[in-house]
Amino acid sequence: MKKILIYALVASVLQATSLIMPATAAEHPENSSEHPGDEVTAKSVKKGISDHVKMQTKASGGVLVVHDDKLKKDWKLKFAKVHDPVRTFVRERKAIFFACTDFKSVESDDVLDIDFWMVRKGKMFEVIDTKIHKVNGEPRYTYEGTEIKEIR
Repeated sequence: MKKILIYALVASVLQATSLIMPATAAEHPENSSEHPGDEVTAKSVKKGISDHVKMQTKASGGVLVVHDDKLKKDWKLKFAKVHDPVRTFVRERKAIFFACTDFKSVESDDVLDIDFWMVRKGKMFEVIDTKIHKVNGEPRYTYEGTEIKEIR
């Protein structure tokens, strides 16, 4: 009985102190009980985002072009930083990882929060979706469970 209580306590502490946080806030989807694997860390997810940005911007001098359907324009952006915590949820039986990532416009003072949704592919990550989450701090969407709810 003592071993079970100790294991439960250790598991609670590990989950509470983990840098990979289940997505539970209103702007991020809820956590699922499915676990993607022990080798996934906040550092590896952030590296996956950074590697993707570097690859996408290599030919354009570090500029990422993201189309904005709402404003009907292409944003030309420079990477600023990836935020903590890294978040995860499960959709269609796949663990999806993301973190808020700040970019600055090269044409104005605008700051965009871009979410890169990634899945694990072997030891690497593959970006499956790129979403403009916020423009100058104003959210475009929030979550209800794991479903996106557009903010008008």
